Amino acid sequence: MLWYYQRSLIDLDAIPNFVNGVKREGVKVSPDLAFGLFSYLPLHKIRYGIKQGIVKRADAMIKRLRSWWQITIKPLFVIEAMVFLVGIIVIILGYWLKWSWTGFSAKTLWDWLQLLFVPIILAIGGFWLNRIQKSREERTTEQRAEIERKAAEQRDQTEREIAIDNQRETALQEYLDKMSELLLEKNLRKSQPEDEVRNIAWARTLTVLRGLDPVRKGTILQFLYESNLVYKGGRNIIDLKDVDLSGADLSGVKLNEANLRFAMLSRANVSRAGLRGADFTKADLVGANLRGVDLSSADLSGAYLDHAKLSRGYLQNANLRGAHLSRADLSEASLFKADFHRAQLDGANLCSANLSAAKLSVANLQSADLHGANLSEADLEGANLSKANLQGANLSGANLGPDGGIDNADLSKANLQGASLRRANLSRADVTNEQLEKAKSLQGATMPDGSKHP
Repeated sequence: MLWYYQRSLIDLDAIPNFVNGVKREGVKVSPDLAFGLFSYLPLHKIRYGIKQGIVKRADAMIKRLRSWWQITIKPLFVIEAMVFLVGIIVIILGYWLKWSWTGFSAKTLWDWLQLLFVPIILAIGGFWLNRIQKSREERTTEQRAEIERKAAEQRDQTEREIAIDNQRETALQEYLDKMSELLLEKNLRKSQPEDEVRNIAWARTLTVLRGLDPVRKGTILQFLYESNLVYKGGRNIIDLKDVDLSGADLSGVKLNEANLRFAMLSRANVSRAGLRGADFTKADLVGANLRGVDLSSADLSGAYLDHAKLSRGYLQNANLRGAHLSRADLSEASLFKADFHRAQLDGANLCSANLSAAKLSVANLQSADLHGANLSEADLEGANLSKANLQGANLSGANLGPDGGIDNADLSKANLQGASLRRANLSRADVTNEQLEKAKSLQGATMPDGSKHP
């Protein structure tokens, strides 16, 4: 062992020999001693020796494979090739030299076709059909595997959805149970704003709503309303500010006179709901579905209703002062005596809406669609109607002045009977002189040709 070790320090090629020599001599080396010996050697020598040993073993394996080929396979291959060549030569000579003992001298072209070409064609045809069948089986196998994979994914997705739904149902039931305890045992309804029980109820409501689906969010809001925890005429027991009700499904529910100030109801489905007299002051209803909803006498002042759908809704006497209704759909809505003072209605769809006696003073109706709308007796003083579509609208008795902006508006076929256009800006508006003659007043108005009316 010592001889191998000393030699390994001098000759790099001796490192593998050192290892093999130790094994041959049957010497057992402890891990600590082996680590000490190799740590004494330079690291690059150890790596080089190991690499050389691996290369030598690979060369030896290749040499053995070559030897096996040369000794076993190569002679058989040579013999088969020689037999094949001899057979071909015998066939050719037997045919041309007419050796009767070969049996090929009397063969005709048709015989040769039957003997050689027909079997070859059959073999090729069989091979081709086999390939087609194999390809078809592979495609069938792949399609079956794809169908099974999709089915497995669908099963996994269904199982995940069921598990999530169960978790949400459990969370809802736990919330209702805990809130019932606070109502019955802790007297939550009569609690004061600074009481701990009220803070606990608010925290639980805030937490559970974040993980629920739209339907269960609607269930919780209905529960809070029916438990008199959210109501109009005073401060809510459960303050809905910062409470996430976005996307909640409230379709068809009755929340008349509910206090929903600052509520986060963006993209909520509130279609056909009863919200008469409800308080939505500064609530977030962006993109909400409010089709056919009853918001009569409701307070929506300062509410955010951009892109909301309010078509065929009932908003008589509703307060929408300063509300944001850009691109909102109010087509065919009942807006009798609704207050839109300083409301943002740019690009809104008010087609065929009933805005009779509505207050639209200083409202922004730029590019709004008021086609066929009823604006009789409406107050449009100072409103911006530039580029608005008022085609066929009823403006009889409406007040569009002073300082009403109707420049570039389409007033074709609009009814201006008794309308007040005093000091209104009608420059470049699409309106005829016959229509303007029916107006109650044009005093100081800027006419479509740019002139000032006396």
